[in-house]
Amino acid sequence: MPFTSSNLNYLNTKNPKYYSLVYYRPDSCGFEHVFVGETRRGKQILGLHNWVQFYLQEKRNQIDYKGYVTRKNKSRPEKDDHVLSIQFSWKGSVKPIGSTFIGVSPEFEFSLYTVIFLLSEERVTRETVKIEEYELQMVVCRHGHHIGTAYPVLLSTSGED
Repeated sequence: MPFTSSNLNYLNTKNPKYYSLVYYRPDSCGFEHVFVGETRRGKQILGLHNWVQFYLQEKRNQIDYKGYVTRKNKSRPEKDDHVLSIQFSWKGSVKPIGSTFIGVSPEFEFSLYTVIFLLSEERVTRETVKIEEYELQMVVCRHGHHIGTAYPVLLSTSGED
């Protein structure tokens, strides 16, 4: 299902208190920032932390994947990796580093970010979690009563030497 404003409106009508990934400003919202991506004045890539959107944009030749940042003691990602730090260009700009889950559902990400958002009232919450073999830092930035951005940072995996 592509991300559209009607999908966003649907999520808001289901439970606006908990689906607080949405904040309103004239040109964007947290949902768009995280799951769709946006640019600042056409020169800087913001957000785009969702692998489904990345895949769809790459399939349309609208993203140019530049590479990845490897984990400690690893020379390249493994086929079972579910979190990557990547570099790419999109809409004429380069994102020097961005992190994303790989292969998880948008619903999983949306739920995880919302739960972390609800656990804290800090402007920036950095919550360390363990999901399968991954130790992650989940970063959720608050914009008033809504999420401004959210993304995973891979700290380690239990398979590392």
